[in-house]
Amino acid sequence: MLQVLGLCRFSYPALQGFQTAHDDIEARRAALYDPARLDLRLTWFEHVCLPGLANQTNPHWTLLLLLGDDFPEPWRSRLEALIAEVPQIVPVYRPPGNHRAVCGEVLRAARDRAATWVAEVRMDDDDAVATDFVERLRADWPRVRPFAEEEGLAAVDYQRGVVLEAGPGKMTLHPRVARYWGTALALILRRDDARSMMDFPHHRVWWRMPTITRHKPMIFVRGSHATNDSHINLRETITLEMKSPAVERVLKTRFAIDLPAFRSALDRLSAEAERS
Repeated sequence: MLQVLGLCRFSYPALQGFQTAHDDIEARRAALYDPARLDLRLTWFEHVCLPGLANQTNPHWTLLLLLGDDFPEPWRSRLEALIAEVPQIVPVYRPPGNHRAVCGEVLRAARDRAATWVAEVRMDDDDAVATDFVERLRADWPRVRPFAEEEGLAAVDYQRGVVLEAGPGKMTLHPRVARYWGTALALILRRDDARSMMDFPHHRVWWRMPTITRHKPMIFVRGSHATNDSHINLRETITLEMKSPAVERVLKTRFAIDLPAFRSALDRLSAEAERS
């Protein structure tokens, strides 16, 4: 049995793991829990991240949504209401701690004891995977299994997707091929392995284990906006020659993303910010 287990950190105030520096944990909390920031992150989650998860063609998966135990209202209730109809998404609340240690503990605690192998996936709350991501990962597992059994672990990297760049009055779609970005990278380990995907930097898994890369079809969306912690370097990717209408169709058909509704939601946030 292969368990598909994902992790999404939603503004979790870890003590490490951020490229943006803060003076102390209180400053980090203040930055992460800023009301305008949480409104924006929740909008991305609702309109970009959640649709692909809610419409997975294979229901056998779990996503752990990691939040701080002091995640504030009303955003906490709003987030819990959004995921209420998707039982595979499980909120997990933890106090601030070592980033890698907390994430690893949460993942290991959620492993299915009936599983022999676990495919671990990480994503941000402004990213997305295609609605057939789990189905394709499970279909690829028989091809990957001989490598995993030989080495004890392996990875599958789905490399084609879209960088969705959005800001006030602006939205740009960048269809790309990107290697080992992490959003649609599955690291497969034995269920009883003491390690987790957090022990392997996603951009360097290719020299730590056997990997299989899949260059078709579109599998991931990466969000790009003002509150990104890490810079998205498009120069490290390969441009796909696609017109914007074709990319918009892909977002609708493969990711269930309603782009006009997302634009409208972002416009409402901008208008509210100008009035306040």
